[in-house]
Amino acid sequence: MATAFIILREIGMKSVETVLGPVSGADLGFILPHEHLLFDTYDVRRNSDGVLLELSTMRDEVADYQAAGGNTIVDQTIYGLHPDPQGLADISLATGVHIIAGTGFYHQQYYPEWLDQWSITQIANRLTSHITEGFPGTNIKAGIIGEIGTHHRGVKPNERKVLEAAARVQRETNTPIATHALFTEVGIAQLDILEAAGANLDKTLIGHCDTNRDLEYSRKLLRRGVWIGYDAVGQLDKQRDERRAVSIATLINEGWLGQILISTDICSRSRLKIHGAEGYKFLITKFLPILRSAGVSQDQIDTLTKKNPQRFLAGS
Repeated sequence: MATAFIILREIGMKSVETVLGPVSGADLGFILPHEHLLFDTYDVRRNSDGVLLELSTMRDEVADYQAAGGNTIVDQTIYGLHPDPQGLADISLATGVHIIAGTGFYHQQYYPEWLDQWSITQIANRLTSHITEGFPGTNIKAGIIGEIGTHHRGVKPNERKVLEAAARVQRETNTPIATHALFTEVGIAQLDILEAAGANLDKTLIGHCDTNRDLEYSRKLLRRGVWIGYDAVGQLDKQRDERRAVSIATLINEGWLGQILISTDICSRSRLKIHGAEGYKFLITKFLPILRSAGVSQDQIDTLTKKNPQRFLAGS
């Protein structure tokens, strides 16, 4: 089942928009599909750990990832998280790492007040302009819609509006969607809304599935044909990495290899190399050995870290 799924998805791979222009999906190499480079949540969280703004520091952090074997980072920093597309372009130019920028609105707690008055059409038009024309004042285009979030206990009215707009934009631009869905089975509610609004599930990722330790939740999503993200790797307050690895190995053995993406969702200063942590190379240096110990083969790891995210981003 998984092999056939992968072969079908490899046919006709297209390019993906990076902050320096389009790149063939096949040239993206090793990919972290859910990260944050330039990012600021202090307005909401009042915690300096969620402030990543120093360009020189982030250039060094990304260069460290490249030295460990990384090639591409998807930065899902959107409205509410203080995105900096030009800064991402500077980092990419300095390091040679491909960076893909996201567009969208995070979740209710982070929404600008003016979003309350906006219609689905207005939201969709704004996101479409980022994808087809570029972010305001630049020619830098978004390559992904996300991370589109909701509250973990349920989808609020404005969050539903954003999800429906995201599905509309995806239909018009064929851009992948990625969501933020913590702890509960709220990803199913997100999926219900996206599917009803016409989203292409083959280009839709429900994120943070590894923050819900019930493996049946992942299976429910996989059976419906979407991608799932085990993308909080290294966040031990949500789950131990050894358990993440066993869950991934179990799902692979059940035939779901072709629908899983893995990443680390770094969004705090304390996880950077400059603060004594592993930084963006964590997946390569720390988690992949744990995956191997859980019985995941090198070929399967290459699928998780290269082939799968290439297909999700570039499609066919």
